[in-house]
Amino acid sequence: MLSGWLLLCLFAAAQQNNVHIVDARNDQPIVFANVKATDLKSGKISYFITDNEGRINLNIQAPTYLQVSYVGYQNFNDTLKPGKVSVIRLLPEVFSLDEIVVTAQYNPTSTDRSLYSVNVINQLQLQRKAAPDLAGLLRNQLNIRLIEDGSLGTGMSLQGLAGEHVKILVDGVPVIGRLNGSIDLGQVNLQQAKQVEIIEGPMSVIYGSNALAGVINIIPQDISANAFNARASAYYETVGVYNIDAGASLRRKKHAFGLNLGRNFFGGYSSVDTSRTKQWKPKRQLNADLTYTLSLPKASIRTTMSAFDEELRNQGSLQPPYFEKAFDNYFTTRRYIAKADFSSKNTNPFTANVSYSFYQRIRTLFYNDLSILEKTPVEYDTTSFSAFMSRGMYSYRTISGKFGYQAGYDLNAEWGTGERIGNDRQSITDLAGFTSFQYKPFDQLQIQPGIRYAYNSKFSTPVIYALHVKSSPHKNISVRSSFSSGFRAPSLKELYLNFVDVNHDIKGNPQLRPEYSRNIQFQLSHKIEKITYATETEARFFMNNIDDVITLVDLGNDSYSYVNIEQVRTMGYNFGIRSSLYPIFDLRLGYGRTGYNNRINNDFGDKLTWSPEFTGEITGRWDEHKLSVSAFYKYTGKRARIYQDTDGNLLEGKVDDYHNLDLSIMKSFLKDKITFTLGGRNLFDVTNINTNGSAGNGGVHSSGGTSIPVSWGRTFFIKINYTISKNEKNTAAR
Repeated sequence: MLSGWLLLCLFAAAQQNNVHIVDARNDQPIVFANVKATDLKSGKISYFITDNEGRINLNIQAPTYLQVSYVGYQNFNDTLKPGKVSVIRLLPEVFSLDEIVVTAQYNPTSTDRSLYSVNVINQLQLQRKAAPDLAGLLRNQLNIRLIEDGSLGTGMSLQGLAGEHVKILVDGVPVIGRLNGSIDLGQVNLQQAKQVEIIEGPMSVIYGSNALAGVINIIPQDISANAFNARASAYYETVGVYNIDAGASLRRKKHAFGLNLGRNFFGGYSSVDTSRTKQWKPKRQLNADLTYTLSLPKASIRTTMSAFDEELRNQGSLQPPYFEKAFDNYFTTRRYIAKADFSSKNTNPFTANVSYSFYQRIRTLFYNDLSILEKTPVEYDTTSFSAFMSRGMYSYRTISGKFGYQAGYDLNAEWGTGERIGNDRQSITDLAGFTSFQYKPFDQLQIQPGIRYAYNSKFSTPVIYALHVKSSPHKNISVRSSFSSGFRAPSLKELYLNFVDVNHDIKGNPQLRPEYSRNIQFQLSHKIEKITYATETEARFFMNNIDDVITLVDLGNDSYSYVNIEQVRTMGYNFGIRSSLYPIFDLRLGYGRTGYNNRINNDFGDKLTWSPEFTGEITGRWDEHKLSVSAFYKYTGKRARIYQDTDGNLLEGKVDDYHNLDLSIMKSFLKDKITFTLGGRNLFDVTNINTNGSAGNGGVHSSGGTSIPVSWGRTFFIKINYTISKNEKNTAAR
C-alpha cells in the first residue's frame, strides 16, 4: 500500500510543471506575477500568481499556452508541453520596444509585427506623467497640437488635421459629443487606462467616418487576476485642481466584477484677477464605470456601463450700479455608455460588440443675486445626441501564417433632438462592410489590401480602399508604406446644430458635402535590442489631400457657419529615436515639420506653410530605491493661420512658437503598494501666445484677437496611489 501511495505521488508530480519566473538579468524571482494558462485542447483558462520564490505549479496534461505579465517587464507568451520544468526569464520593460497593440489588428500583436505604425503610450509612461486626462497626456506628443478654449475645453490636431478628422475611442467605442468639431480631451479621463494607442493617417477602411487623420484608442485595464484588488488615488495641482478616484475588482472562477468611481474639481483660473469671470472656467466632473466579465470555455463576454457628468460655470461680470447681481451660464454635460463585447477563444477569433451612447448638454442661464445668495433660472437650453454602434469581425490566418483575411460589418446610427437643432429630430445612419487580406509570400514581406463599402442615409458613399506593405530587408530594419483613401460625411452638428453662447455663435449648414481624402505614408525604422541596451530610430513621411473640407467661416458680426472649401493639403516628415540603458535611463527624442495648405478658390495656390516641432523625454531610474525622475519637453514652432479681415479679404497670419517643460518624480513604497508622483507642469510659465489670426482651430475665421490661450501657467502637482491585493495563490480563476 505504501509503494502504491509513492507511485501515485510520483505520477502526480510528473503531471506538475514547476514554472519558475525570474528576472532575465539577475535571475532574481519575480513575486506576484500574473500568469494566464490556456489549455489548447480543452480551451480551459486558469489564472495563477507566483509565490515568494517566483514559482507556480501547473497540472499540464496537454499543450498549454502561457502568458506571463508583471508591471515593469515585457509580457511573455509561449506554449508549454506536459512533463517539462520551465524557467521563464522576463526582460524588464525598459528594454521593450514591442508593446502589445490591439487597435486595427487581426489579433493582439507587438508594435514590431504590426502592419501599421502604432505609437503606444504604455503604463509606465502613464504613471510617470500622472496626467489626469487625455489632454495632459498628449500635450508633449510629436505631430499632435492642442487647441484650447476656456469654455469648449481642449481639442487637438493630428498631422495638421483637426476636429472631426480625429477619431477618439475608449475600448473601441467612439466618444460622442463634439463641440466646434472636437471632443473635449479634458472630459476623457485616464483612471483605468492600461495604454493609449495612436495610429496616424486615414483608418477609414476599418473605422469609417471621422478617421481621416487617425485614431486614438484608450485601452482599459483588464480586471486583475487576483481574487480581490482595490486601489485609491488622489491628485492635487496648485492651480486649484482636486481629483480623487477609487476602484475595486473581484474575481470568482468564471465571473469577474469591476467598479471605478471618480470626482474631479477645478476652481477656474485667470492670469489677471477679474473677480468672478475666469478665462479658464470652473468645473466639476463625476464619473463611474461598472464592468462584468463572464469567461466560458470557448468564449468571453464583457459588459460595461459608464457614466460621466460635468458642470462648467461661466460666471458673468457683476452688473452696475451696485455690482451685486450677475447673469451666470451653467453648462451641464452628461455622457452615458452601455457596451457588450463578445470574443471567441480560438486561433481564428470572432469578435463583436454593441454599444449605446447618450450625450446631453444643458445650458441654464441664472440671474444671480449675491446680496441674498439666490440664483433664479431664467433660460434653459437642452441638446441631446444618441448613438448606436454594432461591430463584428472574423479573423482567419493559415497555420503557416502566409495568408489571412479579416471581414466585418460596422453599423453606426446617430440621432439628436433639442432647440439648437430646430426643435426637431435629426438622424444619420451608416452601415458598412469591410474586408482586408494579408499575404506573406516570405518572412521579409507582408502585404495587406483592404476595402470598405458603406450605405449612408444622407450621402452617397464611394468604395474606400487601402494598401499597406511591410518589409524587413534585414532583421533589424523595417519598412512600412501605405496608400489609402478616406471618406467623412458631415456630422449632425455641422449640418443642423446652432451653437450660441456668450463666446460663440456657430450655425449649422444642411447644404454641406462629404469630404474625400487620399493619404501616403512611408516609415523606415532600425532597431537594436540587447540584454542591457535597446534603441530604435525611425524616419517617417506623410501627405494628406482632402477635398471639400468642412470648416468655419465668418458671416459677420462674430457669427460663423460651416462651409466646404476646395482642398486642404498637409505634408510632413519626422525623425525619432528611442533608447534604453538598463538600469540607468530611458530616452525618447523626436523632430518633425508639418506643412499646411488651404486652397480656397486658388487664393493661396499650392504653397505650403511649414511649422517645426521637437520633443524630448528622458527618465533616470534607480530601481533599487523604487525611484525615477522624468522630464517631458516640447517645442512647438510658429505656424500659419488663414483668417479674414474686416474687409472680407483672406490673409495669412502667424501664431507664435512656444516651449513646454514638465517634470515628475515617482517613488514607490511598501512593495509598490503606495506610489507618490510629484512634479511641475509648464515650467516655462507659458499662458498665451501672440497671433494676428483668430483663435479658431485652423479653418477660416475672423481676426478676432491678438493672442490665444495655451495653458494656465506654471503649476506643481502631487499624486498618491494606494493598491491592495488579495491573491488566491495558485488557484484556477476560470
